[in-house]
Amino acid sequence: MRLRPQRLFYSGIWLLFGFFLITNWAYAQSAKEQAAQMVQIGDEILNQTQAVTEARELYVTAVSMDPDNVRANYMAGVTTLESVDKGAAKKYFLRVLELDPEYSFDILYKIGQAYHYDYQFDEAMDYYSRYKQKLAGTQPQPDEKYATKEQTERKLYECEQGKIMVEFPEDVDIKNIGPHINSASMDYAPVVNQEENILIFTSRRREGNLNPDVADDNYPFEDIYISVKTDSVWSEAQNIGQPVNTLYHDANVGLSKDGTTLYIYKDANGGDIFAAKRDANGNWSEPKPLGKPINTEYAETTVSLSPDGKTMFFASDRKGGFGGLDIWLTHKNKKGEWDTPENLGPEINTKLDEDGPFIGFDGKTLYFSSEGGEGMGGYDIYRVVYDSAANTWGPPENMGYPINTPDHDIYFVPTKDGRNAYYSSARDDGYGSSDIYMLSIPEVLQHEQAPAPKITVTLKVHVVDEENNPVAANLELTEENGDGKLYAVSNGIGEYSFVSMDEATKQYQLQITGNGFTDRRLSVTMPAVGAESTTVEQTVQLISKAPPPKPVVNIRPSGKKLRNIYFDFNRAVVKGEYQDKIDKAVAYLNDHPNEKLLLVGHSDYVGKERYNTTLSKRRADNVKKALVAKGISPGRIQTRGEGSKYPLASNDQEKEGRELNRRVEFKIIK
Repeated sequence: MRLRPQRLFYSGIWLLFGFFLITNWAYAQSAKEQAAQMVQIGDEILNQTQAVTEARELYVTAVSMDPDNVRANYMAGVTTLESVDKGAAKKYFLRVLELDPEYSFDILYKIGQAYHYDYQFDEAMDYYSRYKQKLAGTQPQPDEKYATKEQTERKLYECEQGKIMVEFPEDVDIKNIGPHINSASMDYAPVVNQEENILIFTSRRREGNLNPDVADDNYPFEDIYISVKTDSVWSEAQNIGQPVNTLYHDANVGLSKDGTTLYIYKDANGGDIFAAKRDANGNWSEPKPLGKPINTEYAETTVSLSPDGKTMFFASDRKGGFGGLDIWLTHKNKKGEWDTPENLGPEINTKLDEDGPFIGFDGKTLYFSSEGGEGMGGYDIYRVVYDSAANTWGPPENMGYPINTPDHDIYFVPTKDGRNAYYSSARDDGYGSSDIYMLSIPEVLQHEQAPAPKITVTLKVHVVDEENNPVAANLELTEENGDGKLYAVSNGIGEYSFVSMDEATKQYQLQITGNGFTDRRLSVTMPAVGAESTTVEQTVQLISKAPPPKPVVNIRPSGKKLRNIYFDFNRAVVKGEYQDKIDKAVAYLNDHPNEKLLLVGHSDYVGKERYNTTLSKRRADNVKKALVAKGISPGRIQTRGEGSKYPLASNDQEKEGRELNRRVEFKIIK
């Protein structure tokens, strides 16, 4: 949790400041003495609080009274680097360099930063380079509070990138969304629903804030605000109120595409994500933590859901990442639970921070912000497209200047059609330290528009045995007149669906065959499509055949079972790590020349069963080839493919689940 506000302390500081002014007037102190006292008060504020704005005012005033005060100039520069007008810090730092070049070890680096923020890249590179040379000639290396060689080289790279990006700007129109949304304080993290008639964001404004006190940086606590669009005009933003907001920090970090689930960041447990639901009357529920595996003892900051709600992207600094905050994703399994999160990998995540992921309405274009990559400074916004054929993400693409600046640009949220976007940025035309902007996305950077949903009729078939357990089967749906057929899609063991877009009602024959069961054939009516999609469900029970005699048993030479060989998803290649198992099988067959071997291949349930059966047979055949290559006669080895019919573990998860089902088993024919 954050610290309680220090309101009484601030009042005491300003009373002390007033006392000094009265004393100064009474005793006619010199400007230098007054400036020194202001610096002293500014230092005390920063020692006790995070009220940078108040301290900066004192330092800047002290510089105006005594331009030769080195401490006043240095601290005016340091605190200005934390303001909107960061480039203005260079005049203070340059004065420090003139008055006392050795006052601060990293003064050259700080001058470089100020030029960098002011788009004066060549000048910034000059000072960064001079600082890098100073580092190289310093032994031992300076205190870790100073910028390192690696950090300096990153800044030099950002300046090079900035020069290129500014020389070749994107054709984009960026507009401040206006004073009915933005305030004189910090406004950020905009999210919109797919209809683009609800805008929710976080603000640290005084107006409407639930807490009359302030946080430890002398700003109001974060609260969440909402605006509604009517006739293309956003309403005056209003505090979203309780129970979403509390008396302390509450920040929105995501919104479901339909606008009914709001995701909220709270300080609890190192930083967790909560969710609040909106009912038909527009009322929000009490926020509830997402729990494991999303929330951990590490920080989870921002979140975005795919259009179908089955994939979640979020930022976290948990273990297993590449450094700082990374982008992770998780899929919702058949039980409606989130699977173990996966890191998006080094193509997207860097050793610096990544944050603010948003998956576009096309379901395959991901937008995020990164302090690494090919950026020009601070957080830059990137886009990356998922290649479903290759099952990989493409290379991230910087959204370019002027969308990106040397300062932080983050929380990029495109509209459903991909033509416009909302995001947070600190710019010269802002009303406060950060504002919400809307921009027109350049055509080459737009994601594809989400296709209009097709109107369909879906037949769901549940195949079960005599005890109503799901059964893996092959299904064929053929028109009674023989003119056409529909093809089954497997949704898991015993769950199959057929989709029709026919405008006429038709009669079909459904043929179901299952291994060990009597075939079933029955008539099915598929209704014509109507004004909206519909689903028809049917349960079919299969009757078991009399079990055939079992001709095989597991191998247990010397009391030890030959272990299975496992395969990667959609692969039939025998990996080198299983060579020892091949050798053990060869040794067994050589020791038992009168026995034969049966290799039984299996698959997970992903994909059509007909394909899985073929794939599992290929796996068994490839193991046979490996044994034959070791001198075993082909006539001693039989192979069979069982597809996904006999899982060893749940298919709901990849780890400890589906990967255990992709196997070849060794059996002996006596």
